[in-house]
Amino acid sequence: MTPLLLDIKRNSLDDGPGVRSVVFFKGCPLSCVWCQNPEAIARGPQLQRDVEACAGCGACQRACPHGVARPADTVEARADCQRCGVCVEACPAAARRIAGEAKAIEQIVAELLEDEPFYRRSGGGVTLSGGEATLFCADAGAIAQALCGAGVHVLLETCGLFSWRSFSERLLPYLTTVYFDLKLADPLAHGEYCGADNGSIVQNLGRLATSGVELLPRVPLVPGITDSADNLEALAAIITDAGLSRVALLPYNPLWLAKRRGLGMELPYAHEAWMESAAVEACERTMEQAGLELVR
Repeated sequence: MTPLLLDIKRNSLDDGPGVRSVVFFKGCPLSCVWCQNPEAIARGPQLQRDVEACAGCGACQRACPHGVARPADTVEARADCQRCGVCVEACPAAARRIAGEAKAIEQIVAELLEDEPFYRRSGGGVTLSGGEATLFCADAGAIAQALCGAGVHVLLETCGLFSWRSFSERLLPYLTTVYFDLKLADPLAHGEYCGADNGSIVQNLGRLATSGVELLPRVPLVPGITDSADNLEALAAIITDAGLSRVALLPYNPLWLAKRRGLGMELPYAHEAWMESAAVEACERTMEQAGLELVR
């Protein structure tokens, strides 16, 4: 399968140490109802609209050769959209884009290495993210191998659901660090809210813990779903059982909601407010009381 990229975000300070470039792959084996990058769930290209940027001028509707495009404040016939990009070019407000672009590995590596001096001076590097880069272990591994050979720090952000054999052979040897997200301890709840149970995820965490790679478990705090004391205590037990002693907590933010609406996706979960500091501090205390060191 040829991977599609959503974006290569340069000069990032939020996805690992130092100044980084973040490669966002398109496609994920999970479908978390609060996904921060909902445009990264599906593997194929999608029409994505910025509802707030739309001027409602109707240029997209007039330009669409299939007669299905509509301004962002109206319902669009998504099933009939051919993703031809004509409406994207016609939009004067740049409120539309086709999410998902194929790029050659050599092109990706060349673009990433343009910032090598910034990586070196800041202690940064490249982060493989998504979506889920491990869906494309051969391609992601080729990118990581080229970067590793150039002395660049390579970090993977993963949901943990991947084939261990393919991952360990093709990608793991070229990684310096792995950020490993854990969401729900209960397999049934994980299936309900994330689209698959967590059995393989927990197994892969244990395997990575003994692989020698730098490993940091992370827990996204989602109000009413992952932030309960019971869930956090159970996740802390999974982490300590794997022989790990550190965890990072990722406080909820609602910015993903506009993205999901712009994709025409349903909202099975909708919490509109940012997470309050008192709620985050309560989650932090739970993890510390379970014996884990917080990485902020």
